[in-house]
Amino acid sequence: MLAERFRPSDIDSLVRIAGALAHSPAAAELPPQYRELAQRVHAEIVAESSGHRSPAVSAFLGPRPGEQVWMLRIWTRHEDTTAPYATKGAALAELAAHVRSSWANVGGQGVVPDEPPSDDAEAVGLYYGSGGDAVPDQGFELYSEEIGRAQRCRIVPLDFAFPDALTAEVLNRGAVFYAADDDGPSCIEVAGVLVFGYVDAEDGVVRVSVHLDSADPEHVVRRDGSVPLRVVVEDTVVLDDSNHYAPYPPVLEQLLDAADPEQRTAVFSAAVSAGLMWSCPDCRWPNPRATERCERPGCGRKVKATAIGSQAAALAPAPTLALEGPR
Repeated sequence: MLAERFRPSDIDSLVRIAGALAHSPAAAELPPQYRELAQRVHAEIVAESSGHRSPAVSAFLGPRPGEQVWMLRIWTRHEDTTAPYATKGAALAELAAHVRSSWANVGGQGVVPDEPPSDDAEAVGLYYGSGGDAVPDQGFELYSEEIGRAQRCRIVPLDFAFPDALTAEVLNRGAVFYAADDDGPSCIEVAGVLVFGYVDAEDGVVRVSVHLDSADPEHVVRRDGSVPLRVVVEDTVVLDDSNHYAPYPPVLEQLLDAADPEQRTAVFSAAVSAGLMWSCPDCRWPNPRATERCERPGCGRKVKATAIGSQAAALAPAPTLALEGPR
């Protein structure tokens, strides 16, 4: 949308310009829907000046924070390199590998053992010393940085309602395919959501990437700026943030269909222990792993994906009441 390319103050100014021109001769040449919109703006400006503002129907959300990476700089008298790492642990492991490969510089000197220890932090500490200057002309820096592309504030609706069947059909038929070119891989755009699918030679995988920053705020953006999303690979839901019932994995569905009530309890308990499902911390309702919100009517507790992944076998079996029939 064009609005994504302007600051909120710019958009407000443009709206006021439209209202000021609503009854000018130039407005008469506008298409009817644009002329009506300009007149609505003029009416809102008049109402605002008299203290009778209409309720807001949209809001601006600030840019999302960028991703954090850890930068590791290593220098010697012969080279000086800096590289990013997804976690501090990964950067430390790389630094430890570097000092172990150069252990002959310090091994056997003072309190330093002949062989490097297995603990990464200990190896780094022994190699560089407490002051970081035990080895001449060598050192390192490890620090975090935030990366991300420039983003504008986003417009979100305050009265979100997912499109009905007719509107969804219009949006689906309006999907656009962009063929791969020198600027990037092929993708499909539907309701502003970009879905890239391509063969990634570097990692040796077929990669599917979903980008939501340009999602249509009039149809698929919730008031918190998120998009209700369900990702399905073959018949298995691998991600669900739709706040609707997520289907079970096919094999689990077959087991539940064939089980009696007592067997269903055992199936649910085993599925939670295996990480195929997660048990709600509040009501112990067993939920498909793909969804982050408890599906038990009246609960709706939301749990972060990291918490779901760490439950697994540590969870106690859910009560019989919750296991007899979540669906």
